[in-house]
Amino acid sequence: MKIKLISILVLLVVVIFNFNYIKINITKEFPNLRFVKYLFKKDSLLNNINNDYNVKFLPETEFIQFDLIKKKLIFNDDYYKPRITNSISYSKWGTFYLDIYKDTIFISDFLGNIYFFKENNLIDKSIDEIPLLNIKHNLKNISNVTDITIIKNEIFIAYNSSQNNCNKIYVSFAELGYKNLQFKNIFESKLCSENGATGKLQFYIHNNKEGILISTSSGAYNSPDSSSQDVSSIFGKILFIGFEDKLIEVFSLGHRVIQGLVVKNNLILATEHGPRGGDEINKIFFNNNYGWPISSYGERYDFKYNDLPYYKKNHESFGFEEPIYYFTPSIGISEIIDVPDEYLNFFENPYIISSLNGKSIFFISFDKDYSKIKTIEKIFLNERIRDLKYLDSRKLVLLALEENGEIGILEKK
Repeated sequence: MKIKLISILVLLVVVIFNFNYIKINITKEFPNLRFVKYLFKKDSLLNNINNDYNVKFLPETEFIQFDLIKKKLIFNDDYYKPRITNSISYSKWGTFYLDIYKDTIFISDFLGNIYFFKENNLIDKSIDEIPLLNIKHNLKNISNVTDITIIKNEIFIAYNSSQNNCNKIYVSFAELGYKNLQFKNIFESKLCSENGATGKLQFYIHNNKEGILISTSSGAYNSPDSSSQDVSSIFGKILFIGFEDKLIEVFSLGHRVIQGLVVKNNLILATEHGPRGGDEINKIFFNNNYGWPISSYGERYDFKYNDLPYYKKNHESFGFEEPIYYFTPSIGISEIIDVPDEYLNFFENPYIISSLNGKSIFFISFDKDYSKIKTIEKIFLNERIRDLKYLDSRKLVLLALEENGEIGILEKK
């Protein structure tokens, strides 16, 4: 009896001295707001909980249950020693982009290493880490990759090459293979830009010509230049490049930093970083102007609350295309993908948007004309998500979780 009493007392002492540690771990393990609310009655915590009324956590969403499985990707050693140290994107390791061809997942990290692995690794529950198989290639002097996409049996890659602190941008392609990729340039910028960069890639048919759309960015962190509005500049644009004639055409202008691009039939949607606030979802039309850096629903990062707006708080009045939707505050918007109706069967015209600093994904429902958003549901994952892909053969969404070099697998239960 004495031994039992002593054991209970020891246990109580351990619990008391480790209460904060236990509290944090219980909260992480069981992130149910009501549970936390009644277990830890603290004003600051209760205010946060009440402010997030009715928020759901995985595996629950408002209407559907999902499992999120994370698997570590084993990159080359240089991935874990990023060369860009003053960037939020590469502050820990780096980032990566992915695409799918048949039963194979292809990945490029931001340094330009290209890998693949078989999709069976995603569903094998005995595997927590996925070794990436390296593919040799002939590309050199890559500063950072911004996207890859596979079109038919060819892989396209967008990247920047810094020369004397000035960026030249490239789009290259190669016949798809598993041992050695021999890339050729479909586009190489003649001029360089101190702050310009490549962005996202998508296959598109324009004026009956097959080609590729590529977004480009322009301007420094808080000092936008005029190149986004300059039709003679390739920066701050969406460009169309024909496969046959290799001609470059400005498809749309007035862009800041496009982080997501999706084409569905003739519809083009883009997600774009605003400055402080004003992340946008845009419906892209040929020859239209999207306003940057004249109009924005965000503000300068050094904005003071007694200041007047620096950017115009209207697009249409100044001859620019209004966004379908904008986020204020910003979510650090990244990729956008369409998913089948049955994947998000409570949503009409369902899409998923990811975010970086927001560390969330968003289930989106558009109206039939894609002129407005009908509903948005935020799903907090506590991960920076750089890229998204839908794996049709397995009915899964794949997420590029860049902070820890992991691939996320979002499966409907």
